[in-house]
Amino acid sequence: MLKVQGIDVSYRDIQVLWDVSFEVNEGELVVLLGANGSGKTTTLNAISGLLPVKKGTIEFLGQDITKLPGYKVAELGIIHVPEGRRLFPEMTVRENLEMGSLFPEAKAKRKETMKKVFELFPVLEERQNQEAGTLSGGQQQMLALGRGLMALPKLLIMDEPSLGLAPVLVKQIFEKVKDINGQGVTVLLVEQNVVQSLNLCHRAYVLENGRVILQGSGKELLEDPHVKEAYLGM
Repeated sequence: MLKVQGIDVSYRDIQVLWDVSFEVNEGELVVLLGANGSGKTTTLNAISGLLPVKKGTIEFLGQDITKLPGYKVAELGIIHVPEGRRLFPEMTVRENLEMGSLFPEAKAKRKETMKKVFELFPVLEERQNQEAGTLSGGQQQMLALGRGLMALPKLLIMDEPSLGLAPVLVKQIFEKVKDINGQGVTVLLVEQNVVQSLNLCHRAYVLENGRVILQGSGKELLEDPHVKEAYLGM
């Protein structure tokens, strides 16, 4: 479904990614792991058309999207749930969800999709008329995921959905991510929560200093000596 092949990406004059390559197959849940500054968010922004690619290619469903602007990438079905949620705080939960369904196909199925989102996140239905800015952190993250689903994604990209949440809420968010994938949505997940994300995913890639240094199944990487030492403190 998604093929990232040998991409270099810079912020202005500072190169952040070097020759990064990986794939996401249809129906998979793939995780990008790495410490702060490893290039995870940069990778997602490049895929989403938010940062230019200096070298290499990005293909989605057989189409070269390397030079497409962000709105064109989203129209093709790559929906990005960014770090920090970025909701409209003074708009209601329902209004935020509706903002996720502005493309013609998604708008035509808005009512049906919102029903599914409310089934997945019952608290959003309970609070649909509440301003988004008054929700708890966990509820806001659920709303951000729900808004992404309203766009009918073919590939849902999530950047640090567990960031800043209490452990019990982290567990809930990971369960919801698993449910989303189980409903047939292909997922690319960026996370620092190593154990939970590796237990969740089909495959994972480890980024360090802007390069992919390891790849494998979640189980394989949980047993990898470098992952144990660098990320699990073992």
